[in-house]
Amino acid sequence: MPNARTREATICEEKPNPSVSSLASPVLRERDIKFQTFPMEATAKNNVLIIKRSSPIVVQPEFETPKGSIFLSSLDQVAVVYVSSVYCFDRSDANVVDVIKQALAKVLVHYYPVAGRLAKNSQGKLVVDCQNKLGVPFVEAMADCDIKNMGDMRILDADVLGKLVYKEPTEDKLEVAPLLTAQVTRFKCGGFTLGIVINHCLIDGISAMNFMNAWAEIARGKPLSLVPCHDRTILNAREPPQITGPYDDFVQISDVSNMKALYEEQQLVYKSFHFDDEKLATLKRMATKDEQVTSRCSSFVALAAFVWRARSMALKMKLHQQTKLLFPVDFRSRLRTPLPNGFFGNAVAMPCCLCTMGDLIEEPISASAGRIKKAIESVTDDFIQSKIDFLDTYRFEGFPMGTLVINSWTRLEHGSTDFGWGEPRFGTGDVSSLTCLFMAKGREKGIAMALGLPLSAMDTFDKLVCDLNDA
Repeated sequence: MPNARTREATICEEKPNPSVSSLASPVLRERDIKFQTFPMEATAKNNVLIIKRSSPIVVQPEFETPKGSIFLSSLDQVAVVYVSSVYCFDRSDANVVDVIKQALAKVLVHYYPVAGRLAKNSQGKLVVDCQNKLGVPFVEAMADCDIKNMGDMRILDADVLGKLVYKEPTEDKLEVAPLLTAQVTRFKCGGFTLGIVINHCLIDGISAMNFMNAWAEIARGKPLSLVPCHDRTILNAREPPQITGPYDDFVQISDVSNMKALYEEQQLVYKSFHFDDEKLATLKRMATKDEQVTSRCSSFVALAAFVWRARSMALKMKLHQQTKLLFPVDFRSRLRTPLPNGFFGNAVAMPCCLCTMGDLIEEPISASAGRIKKAIESVTDDFIQSKIDFLDTYRFEGFPMGTLVINSWTRLEHGSTDFGWGEPRFGTGDVSSLTCLFMAKGREKGIAMALGLPLSAMDTFDKLVCDLNDA
């Protein structure tokens, strides 16, 4: 799944937002909607865009759905963060908003936990309260420009993202905060965007893709090709816990290189890089040069090894600085008893590579690739069950400076999210400074890689990427 800015959440008593109406009330026609106007800076040009946003209405499941509560695993419990995504479409019809809104009401019948709210059980653990169905806030917006004026929308500026998605004011209050919000923004050219904000405790990348594709299937009048499974007790922690750690991802490392000051003093710059087949082939040759370390590696392993090393050099880490690399690994098929097809929840492990900067740059890139391959291979049934027990027992303290988390979305089929107006382009935002994203380059071959760095570090990183042309 994509990364997100963590927001502290608390349990408190508060009435639902009175400005939000229910879909059970008569559907609002365009002339009945009250719009608010926001200035929005474009990504491609310096001109100011104006959008008009309606007041939210609440979409409920079309039919009665199960009540009670949904268990959240320890993997879900540590992922209470909101993730924003934007799907961009170049064309639409006059009924696009109604089609997407009505399809949402239908898909919520199958994915009913999305319409619920978080609560705490008697043990103080989070669950999804399906009795308290407050629904999904849905917003319609209009922009005064063509969608092409937005430029490359893969990594969106925070201000722009904030206008293409809707964030509920109650987001920090667990028992009333929606688990999903949706906003359709129409552009003058006929294109539109669908912006969603979803709580990561509900889903990982594959679950999010399955939900969005199901929503799109219903919008096209198709039956669901995949029925979701909401039983997360399969990933319950064992009693007593059987922890086989230690786990390097929980090691707290010191910022001996004073990287914090670099991030505070300089502008944080986000940039995407395209690694075409030729560059990926070059990296794979470099990563397998020493066959005693590894004779074969994937494009992910080769690129991850390069990015880890180049980013660490760009940040001018001292030789005795410890550095960590983590990356989500889908384990649905790695358990002795594989998870049911359609499992809806978080089913990723985060293996970790830990070493000093000295070790990282003094060893060949093939050794770095070897570390990553070994970490991936460590994700076994025993590793997963032990990690679930560990997370259920100990509190996760977050990632320290010196950490890089690589999220690879290259295998997520965002192009399947066709609501009837063709394949979308996918974009995101709120990318953490500790995060790097690997994304498919649309219909082009290769991998688009995006990350954020302080200005001087980005200049260095850019040069290291350019040096690949001479490798």
